[in-house]
Amino acid sequence: MRLFLRILAICLLLTGTTYAQTNMAILHKADDLVAQKKYDTAFRMLQEYDPRNTKLAVVLKKEEYALNYSIGTKEYHTFTFKDLPILETLDDNRYKEGVGGTTYRFRVGRALDSLKRRYPSNYKLDRGLGDYYFSLQQCDCAEKGILEDDLFPLIIKHYGVAHDNGYGDYYSYFAVGYAYQRLGQFKQSVAPFLHSIDLRKDFPPTHLNLAFVYLELKQYDKAREQAILARDQFQDDQPKSDAAFLLSEIEDRIKGIGVKTASKPNARSTKIGSRPKSPSARNSTKKPDLKAAPKDSTTTKPATNLAPAAADTPKPTPEASKSENKDKNADKQ
Repeated sequence: MRLFLRILAICLLLTGTTYAQTNMAILHKADDLVAQKKYDTAFRMLQEYDPRNTKLAVVLKKEEYALNYSIGTKEYHTFTFKDLPILETLDDNRYKEGVGGTTYRFRVGRALDSLKRRYPSNYKLDRGLGDYYFSLQQCDCAEKGILEDDLFPLIIKHYGVAHDNGYGDYYSYFAVGYAYQRLGQFKQSVAPFLHSIDLRKDFPPTHLNLAFVYLELKQYDKAREQAILARDQFQDDQPKSDAAFLLSEIEDRIKGIGVKTASKPNARSTKIGSRPKSPSARNSTKKPDLKAAPKDSTTTKPATNLAPAAADTPKPTPEASKSENKDKNADKQ
């Protein structure tokens, strides 16, 4: 009997090892395809390998591809992918008529929630849920019945759990600070913004939003410092102009000139790459567009045609890359 149980245990171990190796091989092959801009081929392979969204690591990879490399989505229930020539970019194809592509049904939130119920101690799923809810807020394409203000507490909750367990990077901390800011909880937004800056000092949207928060908190010298950093780091004319405008408001406040600023950024002005409805909508007196800019070349950039162009291949991030070896056993599910 003992011999039988020992043989059974060895067989189960070998089966589990083979299964995990298959998982890793599929994921590596998919990443290789993405590196070649074969986005449709990569996602199709994952769909065929895990059509019911039961494999944790595969679902997280699907989410990564959906949020980064799709060229269209409908309420985050379906995503469209397309294989691209090497010199063509995703932004050349996003949300444009006649570009083709294949549409797949993949309900990100439902898949992640289901896995979280099965694996409550796998905190990569909280990171994935944080990415999902922040992307929903940014693209303004939440499912019916979900209000924008309902998303901010979910962003804070899931990123908070992920951060407590080592799954954070500069962009997830930025997202938490941004969520608190949008809720008007300015004091609570300072710490995550500062942590984001500690992890990456050259991400100007963090400096811009922190400058606004310090202005609201009447910490004018700190606000001025952050606004200068944002102005100097932005490369594009419009966000640089936004930072310069905010800086002028801060300097007026320091000089004692009364300047009115919104107690909470306007919802429309904070969308990724938001654009005015007409050229006259932007002028020299418009308040800065405190947008939550996309995470350039990383895993949380929502797939919208309004997002500024970014490299198609994600880069590792500071704390997230340190966490790659955590929860390996759960990743093999």
